[in-house]
Amino acid sequence: MTITAAVLVIVSAVMHAGWNLFSKSQSPTVGFFQLATLGTIFWFSPVFFMTAGLITKIPFTLWGILFVSGLFQAIYYTGLASAYARGALSIAYPLARSLPLLFVLGLTFGTGRGSDLSVPAIAGMAAIVAGAIILPMNSFNDFRFANYFNASCAFASMAAIGTAGYSFADDIGMHMLKLVTDDAAGWMRALLYLLLECIFTAFWLLILMLVTPRSTAKFGSQWRRLLKPGLMTGLAIGATYGIILLAMTHARNVSYVVGLRQLSIPLGTIMGVVILRERGSLPRFVGVAVLFTGLVLVALG
Repeated sequence: MTITAAVLVIVSAVMHAGWNLFSKSQSPTVGFFQLATLGTIFWFSPVFFMTAGLITKIPFTLWGILFVSGLFQAIYYTGLASAYARGALSIAYPLARSLPLLFVLGLTFGTGRGSDLSVPAIAGMAAIVAGAIILPMNSFNDFRFANYFNASCAFASMAAIGTAGYSFADDIGMHMLKLVTDDAAGWMRALLYLLLECIFTAFWLLILMLVTPRSTAKFGSQWRRLLKPGLMTGLAIGATYGIILLAMTHARNVSYVVGLRQLSIPLGTIMGVVILRERGSLPRFVGVAVLFTGLVLVALG
């Protein structure tokens, strides 16, 4: 991973933990993240006028990748909202952020790109996952797999599947977009891709809202109160993931980007305990230390 990619990912990780803390405080639903997605489109819409010439160069295959990526983004938001509604940020957030490493690592080796990863990087990813497993424990004496079989962990896993899916799809999509628009600036390609992906995400979130009438009814009674925080969250999400998309063009393998992004895990845990007054425990802080060690290994790898 280049220094440029590492710096971009670190900045994005800090922002990511921040907007998740804010979202958790708003008791988010699918509708809330729909507002946030529309907010991203609203704030970054001037990019459409700046990149109108690039849109015509997008091949049919890339539109298909955007369609799939939008679906995984919608799955991610749905899982995240449901996990936050049922559990603490300091537990749900680390699980949702770390488990994608397993999925992305599997996809990387499954597609024959495992040789891109160094031994320290793989060890670091394993440490990150191990740290995330330790995090939900209140005591080392009560470790049981049954403690992970609850609704919050299940939805956090759903969010992780969504993250892994859109990360892998976006890595392919961004490199494809670079090939057909090589004369454009990297930040311009990243923001254009972000906006197009948000349009497909909004489509899939709308479908999900139509098939979950109870959630939609709740959102219908609260949308005025959630409009401003939703739009502000959309601005933060757009800036955060736009930076990640740009970083993908500076890294030789998406697994490095997904791995270093997990810097947001200890940040999210600390924010949950300190700001939201969630319960802290020795395993939780040990888990953060193991995660941080894994992050260093990924960065050095």
